[in-house]
Amino acid sequence: MTAARIHLEGNAAKWYQAYKQNHTFKNWSHFCSVVEEEFGSDDFRSALNDLLELRQQGQVEEYTTQFQSLQYQVNMHNSQYDDIFYTTQYMRGLKDELRGTVEAQMPTTVLKASIIAKIQQGVLERAKAKQTKHHYQQRTYQPLRQDIKPHPQAPSLWRDRQLRDYRKANGLCYSCGEKYVPGHLEVCTKRNRPQVNALVLNDLDRELSDEVLNDLAVEDVL
Repeated sequence: MTAARIHLEGNAAKWYQAYKQNHTFKNWSHFCSVVEEEFGSDDFRSALNDLLELRQQGQVEEYTTQFQSLQYQVNMHNSQYDDIFYTTQYMRGLKDELRGTVEAQMPTTVLKASIIAKIQQGVLERAKAKQTKHHYQQRTYQPLRQDIKPHPQAPSLWRDRQLRDYRKANGLCYSCGEKYVPGHLEVCTKRNRPQVNALVLNDLDRELSDEVLNDLAVEDVL
């Protein structure tokens, strides 16, 4: 009691001096009970209530740490509770998905129960991850096959320009290259046909279509 009295500080030291004026400590056990009643009576009740109401919210490791902390606090005030009591309370606080497996193994200590709970937690997490991966696995997307036609290369207009200028200077028809006279449009065979398949023998025999002439006109304006 003398060694313990030296470490009393603050209100505890003042309380000790006031208590000695009207009371006498019979022995060490009496001293401990009086100090606990004065300063720690509510700690035991609060720790025990928290232990009974504790439920797993997160991982098994977090729940085990919280449970053991309360278990040690209860043991500080009352060491009469055995391992069966604590193990039963520990299993009762586990999540439903873990409790059945742990109870089936009939553990006798909190340590054994926590080990089984962590193993079962790992099994469930792996199964859940596998199921999620299978469910959300993206199917291989195969786009519709489309025949991509190459864009026709832009014609080189410089040859057409030379041909146009030549026929214009000599008064020839842009389409067939014959002498352009009044009424020639009605008899021009190449101009009247919507499609012409001809063998080009030389540059002067090529046909200048309306589209080509329009492109040349646009370039001249630019």
